Amino acid sequence: MTRREDAAGAAARPEAQAQRAEPQAERAQAQAERAQAQAETGLYLYGVVRAGGWRVWRPSGGDAVQRVRCRDLAALVRPAPFRVPVLDREFLLAHQQAVERAMRRDSILPAPAGVLFRGRPALLRFLEDQYNALEEGLAFVENHWELRLHVLPASAGEPDAGLRDLAAELYKELRSSARAAIPFQCSGRRLFSAAFLVDRGAWVRFVERADDLGGSHPEVIVDVTGPWPPYDFVKMVV
Repeated sequence: MTRREDAAGAAARPEAQAQRAEPQAERAQAQAERAQAQAETGLYLYGVVRAGGWRVWRPSGGDAVQRVRCRDLAALVRPAPFRVPVLDREFLLAHQQAVERAMRRDSILPAPAGVLFRGRPALLRFLEDQYNALEEGLAFVENHWELRLHVLPASAGEPDAGLRDLAAELYKELRSSARAAIPFQCSGRRLFSAAFLVDRGAWVRFVERADDLGGSHPEVIVDVTGPWPPYDFVKMVV
């Protein structure tokens, strides 16, 4: 090897080392960005309430629920890692329990499970952009709870059309005691299913009325569940 070739090889080695270092630096930067994203804290949304008179509380096994105010409304949130949540049964149950606890304190416009904002500025932008729709939705469900009705045949076998007509009549009877009602598509042995938006001060009377109707028609089973947050009467667009 000549001195010129040796010098050329020596000059090329730092360049090759630099080329090898570039992917390593890129990988390190990508790892750092992933670590930062994992460490970043977002705000998990439970729902929207009126701004006044709310006290911070802590759901079982979680961080304290906070409120982020925007004019006359407030978002109920808790700090959470900013990553896509796994919507398994445990997660959904915890969300449901937190929203139900909130509804017993105040009227709430419930958020669907899994809504997460990157931080307070992003949440405030959402509240401002959707303020009128959120205000109208909360006014519609204010001081009301959801009850769900399921009517089933009391005996085994394929139900006939007469039982289905009876179930529809029972729905009409109960509809007059609610602010709004939404029939559901039935499956299995259910003759009729529906959700009712009922004044929170009258929900016990609604259940008693349903029990009376069921007692008057032993050929069917009238099952009422709730009260629930008014999930079926609002649709929060995020």
